[in-house]
Amino acid sequence: MKKSLLIPVLVLSVGATLFAKETMKKETIKPDIKKESYAIGASTGNYVLNQIIRQDKLGVKTNINEVVKGFQEALLGKLQMNDDEIITYLNLRADNLNKLKREKIAKIKRDNLEKSKKYLAKNRTKKGVIETKSGLQYEVLKKGNGKEVRPESIVVINYKAKLTDGTVFDDTYKRKAPAHLSMINVIDGLKEGLMLMKEGAKYRLTIPSKLAYGEEGLNNIPPNSAVIFEVELLKVMSPNEFQKMMHKSANVKIEKKDSKDKKKVNKKKVDKK
Repeated sequence: MKKSLLIPVLVLSVGATLFAKETMKKETIKPDIKKESYAIGASTGNYVLNQIIRQDKLGVKTNINEVVKGFQEALLGKLQMNDDEIITYLNLRADNLNKLKREKIAKIKRDNLEKSKKYLAKNRTKKGVIETKSGLQYEVLKKGNGKEVRPESIVVINYKAKLTDGTVFDDTYKRKAPAHLSMINVIDGLKEGLMLMKEGAKYRLTIPSKLAYGEEGLNNIPPNSAVIFEVELLKVMSPNEFQKMMHKSANVKIEKKDSKDKKKVNKKKVDKK
């Protein structure tokens, strides 16, 4: 029974399409077996090198000379190891890499959780900061006097979201486009904070990781990270109001398109005359 290969060290797809930078001259390049062959080697070498660098960062060393030797002997059909031996050693290496990766992630989670706890402990002592039973901390930067947010509401908000070290990971002000969000889909801490607000209000919400993106994090938000939202509540709508607004917006777009089409037709008629 053959053993499974957990992590292939080399993948080379003959049918793959390579996207080159537009640095080469636009004139037709003639086939050149020598250069094509070198390109295969260079591409494969770059792939393997990147794998080695990533593995080295985890603490797993590689003997480059033996990698080159194994590659050359594979091409020449003179391998000193059989398939079972190759798979066995690759699987051993994969097991070690996976173990080190798990340990690294666990350490990042522990460190981030500790940093978040310290930040929250310090932040709750600041003047104007109020902490709820869930652990959400908020500051009222500006009071509002409009509609209140309900669990089923659609909200239009501007916000700047950042990590406790100040790293901004989202910013509607920078995009110059407020976000339209369903309260059903927002993270717990943001949902709780918004339900404390009225239209026109602006709050600073400091959200523990358990009410934010949790142990796994999300994209460029590390695991177990407390996050800070400076959020401005612009408008509160019911689902019905939101649907009517979207329907009206769609109709306006259609009307504009029809108007443009009519102008084009009229222009053609004038041109024909």
